[in-house]
Amino acid sequence: MAEALAPDHPQTFGMLPSWLLVLVYSAISHLSQLMLTGTCILAEGVLKQPSVPGKYVIQLEVEKILYVGMVDQNNLSIIKETYTIGYFKGLFPLTASDNYGNVVTPSTIHSLSVLPSCLSFSNVASVMRIRNALTFATHTFFHNHGFLYVQVPTITTTDSEGFSEKFHVTTLFSTADKKEPNTIADWGVSLEAVKAAIKEKSNVVEELKRSESNKEALVAAVQDLLKTNELASQLEARGKSTPGTSLKADKADFSNEFFSCPSYLMVSGHLHLESYACALGNVYSFGPRFRADKSESAKHVAEIYDFLLWCFQDVMNCADDYLKFLCKWVLEKCSDDMKFVSNRIEKTIVDRLQSMTSNSFEKISYTKAVEDLKVVTVKTFEVKIEWGVVLTEEHVSYLADEIYKRPVIINDYPKEIKPFYVRLNDDGEEPLLHLIWLYQCPDDICLQVGTLISGSQNEERIDMLNTRIKELGLPTEQYEWYLDLHRHGTVKHSGFSLGFDTMVLLATGLTNVRDVIPFPRSPGKANN
Repeated sequence: MAEALAPDHPQTFGMLPSWLLVLVYSAISHLSQLMLTGTCILAEGVLKQPSVPGKYVIQLEVEKILYVGMVDQNNLSIIKETYTIGYFKGLFPLTASDNYGNVVTPSTIHSLSVLPSCLSFSNVASVMRIRNALTFATHTFFHNHGFLYVQVPTITTTDSEGFSEKFHVTTLFSTADKKEPNTIADWGVSLEAVKAAIKEKSNVVEELKRSESNKEALVAAVQDLLKTNELASQLEARGKSTPGTSLKADKADFSNEFFSCPSYLMVSGHLHLESYACALGNVYSFGPRFRADKSESAKHVAEIYDFLLWCFQDVMNCADDYLKFLCKWVLEKCSDDMKFVSNRIEKTIVDRLQSMTSNSFEKISYTKAVEDLKVVTVKTFEVKIEWGVVLTEEHVSYLADEIYKRPVIINDYPKEIKPFYVRLNDDGEEPLLHLIWLYQCPDDICLQVGTLISGSQNEERIDMLNTRIKELGLPTEQYEWYLDLHRHGTVKHSGFSLGFDTMVLLATGLTNVRDVIPFPRSPGKANN
């Protein structure tokens, strides 16, 4: 790219989609302004066939620069050519810049940002487009199969899992703050003002001590200083007992609460969705779910998105069809982005998704999985395998990658490690629970995405529900509304949820769930 250009010489911009070439003549604009790092321009011109055949499909010959968005080069956050995605996750205005530093509309008006090439954060745009495609594919799949879309609440009074960490929803803190601000209104003075007065009065006392001329004035000044110190102590004690540190959820007066009872951010909406399934038939939902687990794992965040489905058919076959539909959709609708992801992130990702669309899943019981793992001698697992333990990602990874070499569906888990609502087999011991764990390992590269789909047939027998709630020591009053659904008639039904963020990991080859979420929330990180 030449530094000095003749007035009629075109400047080309390479930070664009591979099919588009933009030419700006120096007679149109001062090119030195346009080429500064981070500069954005809005331009219009004429779309033409490329003057020189090659990699470009079409070119835009700019006739007018409508706007130039300058960047203060002295405070530029981007000074190198390559950065990690994590670096740009801290620069939220820059995170969503696309693969080529621009957004191109179908019309002749184009907006582009001139950024350094090969930025690691350029993956974000492709990932977000793939995420969007997966969202649309899900709605398409369920619409085509006669499912109704139902929104479940974000705030609930029910712990749908029975043993999860929850975010509490309350207005008591803000109410208490209004009643007891840090500036004590009824005393008409702040702690800062009292401390300033103490300093001034201390100076007066010292001055009187040095003069030794008025002992009565000295005694009065000392008494005044003592009273002021006492006031400061009372204010400090009052500040330490502010609502932010003393208000406990278990001691709160919920009669003054907004909802008049303990409430939480939704952990899972399947109990609510189940109620609509009984009324409307096959239903599904999509939305955020919240877990207050303080985990720094690459697979966990505080706010996740998932798709829920509730139906009256073979839930495992439905999950199989749904997953294959998603993989096929991404391959067909996001071919350019998949090529980009294949070049930048994971070279075998296209082959993996293609294999998902054609291969069948291995279906085994929990007992069979334990038996298979017990005979393994070439590997020592971190968690010793025995019947009754929760299968870890390491366990299921070995099952899928080494033993069966395909995605694995595991059912018939022990009831002790599953929620109260999951239907027990007729022997009363094992729930009819189905989990899909997906691991692919072509070319000796293991893509571990963890639990992708989980589901179950739920208990329709109210006596068994009551028994399980008591066994787990859960507060019955929380689930009365759910029990009412069964008291007034219900039928056998099943459902599953797909971890949507995990599905995006599977489709892109990324390994950290925070890299596929627009604004990830994790412990200590919610600054926007």
